[in-house]
Amino acid sequence: MKKLLTLTLFATVATASAAENCRVINMGFNPAQDSSAVLTSGKAIATYLESKIRGVEVRTTVAQDYQALVEATRSGKLDFAWLSPVSYVQAHDQAGAQVLLKSVRNGGPYYWSAFVVRKDSGIKTLNDLRGKTVAWIDPTSAAGYTFPRALLVSKGINPDTFFSKQTFAGKHDAAVLSLANGTVDAIATFSNNTQGTSGSWTQYLPADKASQLAVVAYTKPIPGDTLSVRSDYQTGCADVVTRVRAAIIGMKSDPAGQGLLKKLYTIDSMIPAKDADYNVVRDAVKASQKK
Repeated sequence: MKKLLTLTLFATVATASAAENCRVINMGFNPAQDSSAVLTSGKAIATYLESKIRGVEVRTTVAQDYQALVEATRSGKLDFAWLSPVSYVQAHDQAGAQVLLKSVRNGGPYYWSAFVVRKDSGIKTLNDLRGKTVAWIDPTSAAGYTFPRALLVSKGINPDTFFSKQTFAGKHDAAVLSLANGTVDAIATFSNNTQGTSGSWTQYLPADKASQLAVVAYTKPIPGDTLSVRSDYQTGCADVVTRVRAAIIGMKSDPAGQGLLKKLYTIDSMIPAKDADYNVVRDAVKASQKK
């Protein structure tokens, strides 16, 4: 009987511990732009989720860079992460992270990468970039590295010998500023359409400065950035995962929620996603590594 009571007590404590672990949610955000702005928006998202899901506490952090967000997910420091497409593929293929949702902008669950230049540079085509300087965003940025490099490789261009100098800006807003200030000749960054009217340069620059920039090439569409979950958290805290997923999907029907997503990463809404949606990203990663 004593052994039975001990086992029962142990099971009760274990259950309580598991419930506590599920109650506290650690959520990480992608440092695609100014980290302080992302952190403010992330905290607002956390407060929103706490208001919709009774009994949870959402703790937020902004990773130093894309790879750090993947590592924090892999090591179990984060339960949920707002991952870029390439970062999601890494987190899934290396650590089993699962995609829950993907972002929608301008009516579609995808965006593009664009090579952007100053209009007065005389650069009109991709070939005109030969011998010029370029700023990428991050080695694990889909729009800021992987897809534009894959585009060049598909045209028989070796990016490592094509440009006179390559640098990493770290964030899209920093890249836009470096281009506008004349520090580099071109940048690879995200675009929300293929008309040149909406992208990082229109988000992070005043209209008069944005109008001085132009797109010379677009990549193929990129599936939207993700909200993903650590696999063992999804297994052990399935009910919380379901509630978080539903609350974020529901933000599109709530004016307050819509505003929070827009401030976070200019997202219109989040919709269900599956891993197969990101096979095109895996293909681009392989292509971008060719010389």
